[in-house]
Amino acid sequence: MITNERQYRITRAQAEKFQVALGENNELELIRSGVDPIIAAAHKRGLQEQLRELERQLSDYDSLRSGHQSELVADHLWQIGERLIQARVACGLTQRELADRLGVKEQQIQRYEQERYLTANLERLSAMAEALSLSIHVRLQVSVQSTGSPLPDNHRVDASRLPVREMKKRGWLNEFSDEEGDARRSDSDLAALFISRHHGLRGPAALHRMNVRTGSTLDNHAMVAWKARILQKARQFLQGAPTTFEPLDASFVRELVGLSRSYDGPVRAVHALRERGVVTVFEPHLKGTHLDGAALLLDTATPVIGLTLRFDRLDNFWFTLLHELGHVVLHRDSGLKDGFFDDNTVTSESVAEGEADHFAENALIPDEAWRTSFVKFTKSSSEVQQFAKRYNVGDCVVAGRIRRERGYHLFKDLIGSGCVRELISDAGLME
Repeated sequence: MITNERQYRITRAQAEKFQVALGENNELELIRSGVDPIIAAAHKRGLQEQLRELERQLSDYDSLRSGHQSELVADHLWQIGERLIQARVACGLTQRELADRLGVKEQQIQRYEQERYLTANLERLSAMAEALSLSIHVRLQVSVQSTGSPLPDNHRVDASRLPVREMKKRGWLNEFSDEEGDARRSDSDLAALFISRHHGLRGPAALHRMNVRTGSTLDNHAMVAWKARILQKARQFLQGAPTTFEPLDASFVRELVGLSRSYDGPVRAVHALRERGVVTVFEPHLKGTHLDGAALLLDTATPVIGLTLRFDRLDNFWFTLLHELGHVVLHRDSGLKDGFFDDNTVTSESVAEGEADHFAENALIPDEAWRTSFVKFTKSSSEVQQFAKRYNVGDCVVAGRIRRERGYHLFKDLIGSGCVRELISDAGLME
């Protein structure tokens, strides 16, 4: 959702870049260079989906700014915040001008809009409506066909079941210490406020819609807390280093994979993705989540990859990173908004997970090269290293592929055990 003129200009520039990328996209050339036909077609589809989304955002903002929309309808209470933002745009007011009317700092309006007013109380919402000269009509309709049963647990979040102690231990709740009134709240209240501020949970089925790949019993509330933390970290990064999402073409993916040959490849890969507008952040998994990584959208616009480094191995890092990147490239309009959360130690019957697996495997080692090589049957480390050098990937990548197919007892000396967390921490990327 575009909320100001600066975002509008950035979005228009992005749309132009995606149009150029689509014009230069040549599926046949990609296939000749070793890219699997399915991935080549999916990559083009991903570019088209992202261009459509950018054009939709531009069109919505143009419509509001033109003054043609005088009535904004909210079918749910959680939509009121978005409608207030749209009303400000329709009134031709900047965030600073609205702040002046309310007698608050511009940063407060920016924060409210960033959170879609989810943490604003009713008194503040009323003041916003009055400052915008809005005429509001509320209609509540009571259903006469109630089932009498509550929503199942996987459809809602119970704040009392959040991992409050662990959230406090990790310092997630420290952001409230300087805020007036919040310091007097209980830890449980602050944990709930943390979820509301960073996750949102707009609508009762928001948790249920999350795409989760796991082979174990899942703690949904721990999952929500971890997701909120990833979104918080991504937003903090953008505040310090604003960036825009750039088209991710096949040449960029090949360059990214080539970094697996370097000792500091993981750090360089994170910076390369961030420069392209894919905010990549790290947070250890919470008990009951069994996560390796996730791919999602921040504020419906910025792609985010979250990694846990649950298994401190280079082979796991590269596969998980490329798997989540596959979701970013292929599934922007088919699940990325609600997020993909992956335990990559288990198989999945999900079409989207299968596509992301295939994207990762083919990006790391072209399918044709793998099908026609006997390296997948070898017991020789030197043969693994020769194959890796020939296809410009790290030894860990080839060894990891063999281990996934033939057993995790093989090539333990090539997978880079025990070095990823140290690399990431030393680079300051775990903060």
